[in-house]
Amino acid sequence: MKDSKNNSNLIDSETLLLEAVFIGKVKTRIVTTHGIYYSTKSPLELLEDACNRFASTFEGRVMATRKLMNYSVKTPLLIEPNGLGAFPTMSYRRVECVWIFNHPFYVDELDKGKSIVHFMNGISVPVHTSKNVLLKQHQRLHTSLNIYSMNHRKK
Repeated sequence: MKDSKNNSNLIDSETLLLEAVFIGKVKTRIVTTHGIYYSTKSPLELLEDACNRFASTFEGRVMATRKLMNYSVKTPLLIEPNGLGAFPTMSYRRVECVWIFNHPFYVDELDKGKSIVHFMNGISVPVHTSKNVLLKQHQRLHTSLNIYSMNHRKK
């Protein structure tokens, strides 16, 4: 088990997903393109720290995206709006919520409301979410990133 020492800098363009775990004091498993790390901070604390690095807050980013995109639930999070974002697999207030970052993946549905997400580097993760919800959330994240990018291009 690699200890991240609560380093929110692991939340970057290499991050694939965050999921809550309960192993002693460990609260989060951080899956990246270069390994798996663990943190004693919760997923929301890590996301808050990552947003703070880009001069905002978790709630500020969510509210801005809701206003920009007219979303009301399961809002994607634009951590660094010009390219780093993630989406929740369900309400982020639920402990089963997994945050999936903007990387290519494909999905196999295992059962009603259960799927497995396959990333291109061979990492696969089961989640308690349907294939349709995952694909819709993935689309919402990329649409939000694209709209923000188009609205903020240098003239």
